[in-house]
Amino acid sequence: MNKGQAVLLILLVVAVALGLGLSIISQSTTDVRISQQEQDAARAFNAAEAGIETALQDISVIGGSLTIDSIPVEYTVTGKDFLEAKFNENESAQVILDGTANTLTVEWVDKNSGEENPNNCTGVSAASGQTASSLLVSVIDNNYQVRRYGFNACALSASNNLTDVVQAGSDNYLRKYQLAIAAADRLIRIRPLYNLTSLRVTAANPLPTQAYQINSSAQAPTQEAKAIEVTRLEPGTPSIFDYVLFSGGDLVK
Repeated sequence: MNKGQAVLLILLVVAVALGLGLSIISQSTTDVRISQQEQDAARAFNAAEAGIETALQDISVIGGSLTIDSIPVEYTVTGKDFLEAKFNENESAQVILDGTANTLTVEWVDKNSGEENPNNCTGVSAASGQTASSLLVSVIDNNYQVRRYGFNACALSASNNLTDVVQAGSDNYLRKYQLAIAAADRLIRIRPLYNLTSLRVTAANPLPTQAYQINSSAQAPTQEAKAIEVTRLEPGTPSIFDYVLFSGGDLVK
């Protein structure tokens, strides 16, 4: 091997080593940058969560701001005059009334959900998990008198004596029923039977606030941003109280 070939070989080895070194440095820099982004994203998420927690501690239809770990947080709270959420079997929903006559539209069961609508109302039975949800509706007036209604999403009246509803709901809701409310009525309790269900209750005239939608956002100095949305329903009596009998005096069997 002559001197020129030796120099060329040395230069080739140096070039390969230099390229490998630059590649390692570049990868290390990328890893550090990704790690920093992940840390800042986590900090931003934690800060946004703190905004949600702050709003929940003293909830009202208003917004606010705070700083968490040097990260600015903005949150807003919006009142909703309708109820929309998912409820488990036998978990009661509560609708607050304001003492004026009204017409409520009750929609339930996500028709596209295999869990909520397991058999598409074909070959169903009045048993847990074997049909789309039925609803037991209790309307309580200002004298604590209770009117009760029962609605089936599927044809089960022969089995449970509840009313079979056939009117289709809007959006993805399987069924819809319009319920007249008197001025003396104060509260409605809705309990799903046989299955969990998505439930929406709207009104012809505005209802009192039924829920609060909280939006919280935070952005780290590196521009990593996170946003969280939470809906909190107005507190209601636990479902167990639907089975309680109240009396002003002694009960006689």
